[in-house]
Amino acid sequence: MSHDPDATRLLAISAHLDDAALSFGAGLAQAVQDGAKATVYTVFAGTAAPPYSPAAERMHSLWGLSPDQDAPLHRRNEDIAALDHLEVDYRHGPFLDSIYRKLPDGRWLADNVEGRQKLAISRQSPQSDPVLFSAVKDDIKSVVEECAPTLIVTCAAISNHIDNEITRDAALFVAYEKDIPIRLWEDLPHATFGLGAAELPEGFHLGPPDFGSVKQEARTRKFAALKLYPSQMLMLSGPDKDLFAQLEGHARKSSPSGGYGETTWPVLRGEDKS
Repeated sequence: MSHDPDATRLLAISAHLDDAALSFGAGLAQAVQDGAKATVYTVFAGTAAPPYSPAAERMHSLWGLSPDQDAPLHRRNEDIAALDHLEVDYRHGPFLDSIYRKLPDGRWLADNVEGRQKLAISRQSPQSDPVLFSAVKDDIKSVVEECAPTLIVTCAAISNHIDNEITRDAALFVAYEKDIPIRLWEDLPHATFGLGAAELPEGFHLGPPDFGSVKQEARTRKFAALKLYPSQMLMLSGPDKDLFAQLEGHARKSSPSGGYGETTWPVLRGEDKS
């Protein structure tokens, strides 16, 4: 595939089907408005066959889906609609979300936490399943070769979610191998809860944070896109919590002008301190 060597081509690598829009949707919208070509590749977007884990069944219920619905397909369709609103292309990976995966001993990777929406996901390192990690890395490499990005953006994985950590680390290694600049976005809404810093693989470190201010149209487009994930809005926003007020308030803390924007960090390798 041929590409304009002077065009900006942005590849956002997302663990889950709403992560990129939540954390970097305004940045994507602004990039497109500024003339860039943008694509979101979602890694853990595959369809799992039943039986499902109790955690998955519970999440399906929270998403407002019936037991006979194909939840990942439903969410992929939401994602297509949201990214289309952002005027961004999409790619969906074949890998199963953690709520559909098992540990080597046969137990489910994710478990319910009684009385809470949050799940308990068994703590693993990103490379504790080397077959999965290698497959994710190879898939990211294929998408990178197809899209030929001039910049990759992915999650910082501050929530310590195994899917996010696998996504981030695989993207880091591919970007380094391909000599492509890579930045990490601030995971939202997790960052509004004051979670800690990202722990990157050995040899990688974060540069200084950059608050990317956007025009009002990009902020409006992001918020409208998020509403096209109705299954997720049932959990993230409602009478007792206003996701959009959360995002606005968090942005104002970092904004030099009081306007909306999102924070990213460049990732540096080895002794590079620039």
